[in-house]
Order: sequence, then structure tokens, then C-alpha cells
Amino acid sequence: MAGQINKRLIQKEIFNNRNVKKIVRDLVQQEVEKEKALFRAEFESHPVTQELEDGENASNISNTLGGYGNLFSFLGFSRGTNPTTPVKILIQKILLDRNVQVSKNGFKIKVNIPSKDEFGAVTPLPWEGGRSWLLDVERGISGLGAFLYGRFTSSRSGSGIQSKYNYSNRVFRNVKYFSQMYNKFIKRLGVK
Repeated sequence: MAGQINKRLIQKEIFNNRNVKKIVRDLVQQEVEKEKALFRAEFESHPVTQELEDGENASNISNTLGGYGNLFSFLGFSRGTNPTTPVKILIQKILLDRNVQVSKNGFKIKVNIPSKDEFGAVTPLPWEGGRSWLLDVERGISGLGAFLYGRFTSSRSGSGIQSKYNYSNRVFRNVKYFSQMYNKFIKRLGVK
């Protein structure tokens, strides 16, 4: 006597099995953690990040200022601060949802990823509310012609001030930075 196998019923049993869901979630979690580590490593190794982390005495390794001064002083960060820390904290907060949902052809698991605007919100320019240094490094920042680099006791950073007048025709050089890394991270995860 021959019987028929109900493939859909078996598939439904497998997909709804708690142990199978846990295995799937664990595998996806490993992949998310691997990609987060890569994202953070890319961020930390970028010349803009390194220059900011080196503080007021950094060299302009990002070449955004044409070798004059450094981003930390130009952007007006306070001596002893690390403006990149909030970005690293948000990268760490990228998490996998606990729920594993069954879809038509497999599983769906939501990955909670802060938007670029959320990253922008935690990276304000110290002297101009509403603007993000993280995003503006790519778009451009005005005022380099009025930036004076040196030792200044009245300076937040200790090594740069902004004059009322332009003393040079220097122009800020935009660089590919956070958006490129963020978009690559999203693409590698296959997030829709």
C-alpha cells in the first residue's frame, strides 16, 4: 500500500519547531556579529576616525584640510573628548530581534539597525546644533579659510580657533566616509 507524503505539513512542522528556530537564530546572530565587527573595524581604521581619536595634536591624515591643522581642532571638539565613541556605541547596539518568523519559503528575523539619521543625531558639531560632523565630513564643512591652527588658551580643543575673517583660500575636502561603510554593511547583511 503506497502512501502520500504531505510535504507542506512536514515543512510547516520543521519551520515551526522551537529548536529549529533557535538554531536558525543562532546562525544568523553569528553572521550579524561578524558583520558588526567588520563594520566597526572599517570605521576605526578610516583616516577620519583615526585623526579624530588622536585629538588636538593629530596630523591631518584624512587630508580634509589640505594638511593644515587637524579635524579635531577644526571641528571644535573639547580637549580630552572622543567624538567617535557615540558611533561605536550605536554600532554595538545593532541587534537581532528575538522572534524568528516563518515566511513562505523560510525564516524572517528582524535586525534592528540605527538609521544614518540616528547616527547623525549622536554626532553633533559642537558649535552648530542640528548638524552632524559624521555626515558633514562627506558633504563639506565651511570655514576652513578662517581656521587658525596653533596653541590657543581660549580654544576648546587647545589648538585651533575660528576667526571672524578668512585668512586663506583653503577649502575643506569632502571624503567618502560613514555612508559608504554603512551602506556596505547593510548590503552584506542583505537587509531589505
